[in-house]
Amino acid sequence: MQQVYLTRRNLLTLLSKLDRAAAGDYTARTLIKQDRVHPKYPCSDVIAVTAVEDEDYYDRAPGEVYPADNVKS
Repeated sequence: MQQVYLTRRNLLTLLSKLDRAAAGDYTARTLIKQDRVHPKYPCSDVIAVTAVEDEDYYDRAPGEVYPADNVKS
């Protein structure tokens, strides 16, 4: 299994990139994680994480998430 660790800062950055794209700014909406030497949270490999809007991804209703984690956008 491949593993990537995203910090709160990383997640907020991806959300900001989505908001900027929706506002018409250019952004690739991507973070590249390549820290394979972190002592506790090394990535498995160089990994690109790209944020996309729900409506651009799902061609169906999205699956359920744990109720406490169900954030409405």
